[in-house]
Amino acid sequence: MRDKPMDHRDAADHHESAARTHERASRFWEGRRDLQRAQLQREMASYERLGAELERRWADLEDPDPARGKERASELVVRHTRQGAKQASGLLTQLANTLERSAELADQHAKRRERSGQIDDAAAELRAARRARDAAQRARSHAEQWLKLVGEPET
Repeated sequence: MRDKPMDHRDAADHHESAARTHERASRFWEGRRDLQRAQLQREMASYERLGAELERRWADLEDPDPARGKERASELVVRHTRQGAKQASGLLTQLANTLERSAELADQHAKRRERSGQIDDAAAELRAARRARDAAQRARSHAEQWLKLVGEPET
């Protein structure tokens, strides 16, 4: 049984549409200062974009167009590697942003605990903030490495 390339291209379009909807929802929740829901919506958008890419790849495999069939396998691998690297970089950047926000929240908690005399708890919050910032820095570094892999300028 052969799949129809057009069905996969249509599915990719649906995934892209869903990704745009999740991005709009993310902006809505950010406007309401509900950062957890906003982040979840951004992550869902990323997964939808990945689904679109997988559908396009499937369509490429099934495309009966002889001109496309002559594309060398190595060219496909390079193209798909570049697309995957861009997606990985985007996800790592989102992760870094979330970790930095977590560090800010931990700093705020530490200040509150210091003011209330909970010095040990404040110190624990500051350590958590430092760990989150370190992890964010590592995530950004990995994101940059993925972009270097595909020759993209760093943002």
